Amino acid sequence: MREEEKNPNSIYIVDDLLQEIFLRLPLKSILKSKTLSKRWRSILESKKFVDRRMSLQKSQKILAAYNCDCGGPPRLLPESQLNGDEEIVYLHCDTKRPSMTCDGLVCIPEQDWINVLNPWTRQLRRFGYGIQPWSCAFPLENRTMGFGRDKVTGSYKVVKMEIGLRGHPVVECSVLDVETGEWWLLSTPPPYKVNAGRKSVSVNGSIYWLQNFGTGYKILALDLHKEEFHYVTVPETSVTQETEISNLENRLTVAITYTSPQWKLEIWSMDIVEEERWSKTYSIHLAGKGVPRENQRRWFTPVMVSKQEGLVFFDNHKRLFKHYPRTDKIRCLSSDTCVISPFLENLAPLRLSSTLLFPHPRTTSKCRLLSKGNEFKIIDLLLTTLVVVGSIWF
Repeated sequence: MREEEKNPNSIYIVDDLLQEIFLRLPLKSILKSKTLSKRWRSILESKKFVDRRMSLQKSQKILAAYNCDCGGPPRLLPESQLNGDEEIVYLHCDTKRPSMTCDGLVCIPEQDWINVLNPWTRQLRRFGYGIQPWSCAFPLENRTMGFGRDKVTGSYKVVKMEIGLRGHPVVECSVLDVETGEWWLLSTPPPYKVNAGRKSVSVNGSIYWLQNFGTGYKILALDLHKEEFHYVTVPETSVTQETEISNLENRLTVAITYTSPQWKLEIWSMDIVEEERWSKTYSIHLAGKGVPRENQRRWFTPVMVSKQEGLVFFDNHKRLFKHYPRTDKIRCLSSDTCVISPFLENLAPLRLSSTLLFPHPRTTSKCRLLSKGNEFKIIDLLLTTLVVVGSIWF
């Protein structure tokens, strides 16, 4: 019998009922509860509880990067610049470094290792590039990366493709399981060439990259469970170098910026069931609505659909906007925000052990993201939230 059942004065609560109670607690109480009992910790770190907790989220947040090189505390935006129900969470990291997100977890690749962190649980795990001792010899700009979740097993995976210098051949394509720390090579490489450094998007168990083949654009897709590559056709419209892909409400979207003959933004969404079926979900005219039209290259990326109505999007000049469909007005929420993605609460645990398979040089980073000890805890992960409406419970 369990200890609770042996003691006649104790009240034993079954796991299912405990889970229902924990689901209704604020985040701070959940994190404290994990330290009080091994049984409670097992419940709170189970995939079932993590997924249910994520599905019950009500508040909307945007994850943004704060540049460590600036020094000093992060600079908060004046509240007058943010109107609506959005909350911005700032991550203390180098804004020049590429970053990928999936369900609130953040993956930041560096030259010699990969960082995967969960800002909610304040845990970080660092991985070597593995497989081949010479893997770290490739410069970061010659790698194409992806980060997503296997929708069947629920495990988070990092995809790495080493790109050659001539003709863009894929020298190596490998996958890392974040939970086990194991690397393995994919048996089937991606078809044709792959453009180095392309942005990736994780949607519903697959990772997508927008690829230019010279004769036109296609989307390269990798099913994380089957570990098979295939191509997805783009919408029948003008896809250019300024086109951005993103995850909007768990759908793959293509955002196309037109500068002529009209200054507008079009967003196409792919059907959840039928992969290559596209529909135009937004067509926003930008002229005369406070969106600067400059001579420099310009593109926009959608972030999320506000629960108070409106589409939130940002441009490549660190400006954040919100479009109100009822009035067809656009408001600039921020003029200096390095938006990363929507920020979802995720309590998925990360083991605090390093898995560097080969010795890599330890460099001193300007970003105070990692501790100096053997366990890579986030002691200086600075999560500064700016709340426009409501109170901060996180």
